[in-house]
Amino acid sequence: MRSCLIAALVATVVSACGAVLGLPAAEMHMVPARDGVLLGTDVYLPDSGDAFPTVLMRTTYNKDASNKGIRFSDAMAKPFVDAGYAFVVQDTRGRFTSEGVDSIFLTDGDGPLKDGYDTVEWIVQQSWSNGDVGIMGMSALGITSYMAAASGHPALKAAFVTASASNLYDDVFYPGGVYRQHMADRWITGQGRAEFLPFIYAHASYDSVWQRVDLPRLAPQSHTAIYQWGGWFDCMSQGQTDAFSALQERGGDGARGNQMLLMGAWSHSGTSQTQGELRFPTTTNDASPFHEVVPWFDSKLKGAATMLDTMPPVRYYLMGDVDDSLSFGNVWMSADSWPPSGVSDLALYLRRDSSLAPMPPVAASASATYEYDPADPVPTLGGLNLYKPVGPADLRPVESRPDVLTFSTEPLQEPLAVAGKVRMKLFASSDCPDTDFMALLTDVYPDGRSMLIVDGAIRARYRESKSDPEYMAPGEVYEFDINLWDTAIVFNRGHRIRVDITSSNSPRFMPNPNTATAFHTDTVGVVATNTIRFDAAHPSALILPVLRVAE
Repeated sequence: MRSCLIAALVATVVSACGAVLGLPAAEMHMVPARDGVLLGTDVYLPDSGDAFPTVLMRTTYNKDASNKGIRFSDAMAKPFVDAGYAFVVQDTRGRFTSEGVDSIFLTDGDGPLKDGYDTVEWIVQQSWSNGDVGIMGMSALGITSYMAAASGHPALKAAFVTASASNLYDDVFYPGGVYRQHMADRWITGQGRAEFLPFIYAHASYDSVWQRVDLPRLAPQSHTAIYQWGGWFDCMSQGQTDAFSALQERGGDGARGNQMLLMGAWSHSGTSQTQGELRFPTTTNDASPFHEVVPWFDSKLKGAATMLDTMPPVRYYLMGDVDDSLSFGNVWMSADSWPPSGVSDLALYLRRDSSLAPMPPVAASASATYEYDPADPVPTLGGLNLYKPVGPADLRPVESRPDVLTFSTEPLQEPLAVAGKVRMKLFASSDCPDTDFMALLTDVYPDGRSMLIVDGAIRARYRESKSDPEYMAPGEVYEFDINLWDTAIVFNRGHRIRVDITSSNSPRFMPNPNTATAFHTDTVGVVATNTIRFDAAHPSALILPVLRVAE
């Protein structure tokens, strides 16, 4: 979420401008937040006119940063100033030119401090503002955009958000209540804020801290039409699809019914055709949000007719077999909603012969047991990560471990298209009061490659509520609902669908010590004996959102 993105943004904007000459000049202001803290802010204005709509960008990465002698803020401002917008760039609280203490987005949303809201309020009070404000950003800058929308200022009418999280608990720090160690620890430490980590550890449950940075929860008070632009292998992809659905269906005036979503076969690392160990044949490798960002603001802030007016609310890349050019898949699709209409759940049940089948189990007793040792966790191979390894990866090296259970369909007789949220309904027990369960969905190619598509995790203590943890009774069977996040893919004929069940995936997730203690307080863990049930009374199943399409 850092310098490589800044460099890419500058290069894209300069390319779009056609030259590096004529970059606009900024006027520096110190904008007061409600507690008196002053936020360093640059304002760029068009040469003519009295009042303009404004596009705001709030950055954690230094508005004065430069690449090849080109100042980041100047390059970002140019296409907007040329199009008749005031452009405002601000360092977030505690970063670079801004006063205060950086709290990793917690003052950007709907809490006691609302820096995004206060900045919008300052803008609309300026003589050069016509009262209409938009906000934009990628990654961390997109998070500040989502949080500003969550704060509910009525003048914030539009946003363009790329590769970002809309719910910091579920999308960044604790999906399923399991800490995303590799991403969170490394990014926060990289911001020079390692001292903030104990605070994050102390809030392992979803509480009032996380409520104020949860846009889907706050959707009814948001008035912002948002274009969400992301990728299926992005580390925060679920934040984009969830924000779209929540605002489209439950948003306030101006937000409800005015959202747009575009999802490609991309990751946080970029829009290359090659993602992880796969190369997708028909996705573009030069896609850029800047192709549509100015038209989006023209439509929402100026009321101008643009190319986006005739586009459907949802465009998504339906992935497929990367080796078979004649198979269905690897095509762009459109829809009026997410998930698309016509999607229905297909349950594939775990069977005692390690198969996945649509028929519920009938056996009175069927189970599989493994030992999970937090000192020897299953290593991360690919996935929706910020740092490498990223994207699809062959999981066969870990599928041979005794602490990984695999369940596979027979080779498919016909292609099966999936679009929406993948879930795992798991019945399991443990001899420990707490443990983790993880499910990994793979596309098994005819040559045996087991390519990771999406995965999810759940901490047992959060099986009923992410706010109120409850430990397990040893040996008692519980039901777990694991969210593997959204995807869109066609499993080709001749392929198998596989789900791997385990209890660790490190360093993607911090290993659970299997103890009944507060998070991050154990120094030594214990080995858990975990049992997965798949009998008639405990029908564990992979739930796929099947899309009905015509080839």
